[in-house]
Amino acid sequence: MRVVLLDDLANVGNAGEVAEVKNGYARNWLIPQGLAERATTDALNRVKLIKRAAEAKRAARMTAASEKFGVLGSKELIIRLKTGAGNRVFGAVTNSLLADEVKSQFGILLERRHIMLDEPIKQLGEFTIPLRASSEVTGELKVNILPELKKGQTAEQQARQLAALRNAANPVAEAPVAEAAGEDTSADAADEHIEELAEAVDAEA
Repeated sequence: MRVVLLDDLANVGNAGEVAEVKNGYARNWLIPQGLAERATTDALNRVKLIKRAAEAKRAARMTAASEKFGVLGSKELIIRLKTGAGNRVFGAVTNSLLADEVKSQFGILLERRHIMLDEPIKQLGEFTIPLRASSEVTGELKVNILPELKKGQTAEQQARQLAALRNAANPVAEAPVAEAAGEDTSADAADEHIEELAEAVDAEA
């Protein structure tokens, strides 16, 4: 079925364009959702108006996305995953989960397609995930993936334990000696062992 798109659709086309789509897709989704209409003579005559309206809508979306990215840039999203023996992580962090958690924790509606996550995250640690609404509208989402809290344990207690374990893994006083021995004492090296640190926290809890 030939339709005139009323909104931008990935892998289909932009608003105002005429596209050939499957009949079921048009009848059951595009047309009922107001995303397209049949390519009638009247619709084709209104293509310029549709494109103009789409440009205004697109600009509004970019402005909204830019404002959201700006707010998120100063925040850290905390996600807790269940861990098992050997601190193995169960489940994974996906675009959908990130969008849901951003809404839950910050009250911000973030479109999943704006989250540039190449593949689900299946490990504990700190991550910086790119956000992109367009080539000009970009941002970052800081995510800290931690183990689930144990019974009776507070987030503050876990944070203090993790901080103490990181400091123990990188003692400032011993840094010159370690460097002389050719060991990596950087914070990044400590973060690479977040699983071991979290497991130690579990043991102390």
